[in-house]
Amino acid sequence: MPALNSRPRSGSPYAIEDLVVNLHRSRLGAFWRWRTELSVFLILASQFFYAWWRLGSWLFPLLLLVALVLVLALVPQTRRFLLARFWVLFARHRLQRSFWELRLHNRAGRLPLVPWISATPVGVRAWVLLRAGMTFEDFEDSAAAFAVACGARDCRVTASARWSWLIAIDVMRRDVLGPARVIRSPFADLPDLDLPAIESDTVPAWPDVALVED
Repeated sequence: MPALNSRPRSGSPYAIEDLVVNLHRSRLGAFWRWRTELSVFLILASQFFYAWWRLGSWLFPLLLLVALVLVLALVPQTRRFLLARFWVLFARHRLQRSFWELRLHNRAGRLPLVPWISATPVGVRAWVLLRAGMTFEDFEDSAAAFAVACGARDCRVTASARWSWLIAIDVMRRDVLGPARVIRSPFADLPDLDLPAIESDTVPAWPDVALVED
């Protein structure tokens, strides 16, 4: 005889949450987390095999690919851009891993979303969408753990002034105002002006204005 409190699996109120958790741990979920790296790999691989098919040799396309990588690495502008993008991707993966290890998810196991992450002058800023059951204070208390996971100097978590479900995580990898960087004043490059010394008893150049009584 079945128990009185038994509920069929199809009637579970957490069926959608279970489906999302299974999707997150599936191959499709892994593809979504590694979408940027897989997209770059597929583009480069497709171009390489297309050039191989057109030229009939794999050596020349390989040399072109190596030359492209060297040019991107040697030019300062592209090198800084690629390095910044690398730290952005690194921080995104480490933050998602930190969310799981620190149990910053709801009871169904759904992690917060990271819809946008970009580079900043001091590191990386990630915008995080909180799900039902999460609070800003939970993430604020884990700021030190985020910094350790990302290998950064510091990490700050700030809440949106408009939406309570939106927070910003700033991963600071360097200090632009630190003692290792000296910011010169623009006045230091001005030429020295030989101005005459002003004596203390010099009479001011403006005339005295008489007060007019009413």
